[in-house]
Amino acid sequence: LCEDRLYCDVLSSMPMCFNLFGPLHDDLDAANRAVHLWWQGVPGKVSAMRFEWSPGRRLPGKYLENRSAFDVAFELTLDDGSRGVVGVETKYHEDCKRGKKPNDDRLKRYKEVTSKSGVFKPEAVSTILETDPDLQQIWLDHLLALSMLQHNSRTWSWAKFVLVHPAKNPSYARAAARYQKLLKNSATFQVSSIESLLDAEALPAAAAAAFKVRYLW
Repeated sequence: LCEDRLYCDVLSSMPMCFNLFGPLHDDLDAANRAVHLWWQGVPGKVSAMRFEWSPGRRLPGKYLENRSAFDVAFELTLDDGSRGVVGVETKYHEDCKRGKKPNDDRLKRYKEVTSKSGVFKPEAVSTILETDPDLQQIWLDHLLALSMLQHNSRTWSWAKFVLVHPAKNPSYARAAARYQKLLKNSATFQVSSIESLLDAEALPAAAAAAFKVRYLW
């Protein structure tokens, strides 16, 4: 199924992610330059870049205990020797769809990470679960980044989750705006348009030009 999605629908979000970020994969200096051009305030230096990555899936008591993963993750080495991460979720033509309510065990873990993070307003969880379930995937990806900061190893001291979508995708633009209103501290969450990443001229010129022809309208 995953291979079918990659090879038979190159306009779905994951193939688009590969085409957008892939030119940086084998050149960490270029990846480091791109990350610091795209997102101000990112500390340290990019030391690894991974697609469809999670620090740990379905590990009891660690991270989110589910299968959540970033479409692409930029691992950072910080000046004090600890690590940071910029975790990215990409969307293209998809609509922001209603999420299924988690079971009690998973919801308990999600609420724990949410509360411990200190970045959400009091009404955030009830809003996401009951009033605006379209926001669940954004929430869970954000929680994955936040759960890394809470890991008892203290390996991760800095994290940011970035949602990337075309400026002309109104579904995710509206969803991101609603989600931001549920945060009392937005330092770990950011939204970037694909167009803004291309405008920064951080990608090789030929790759950026080919991407624009295929994906922008």
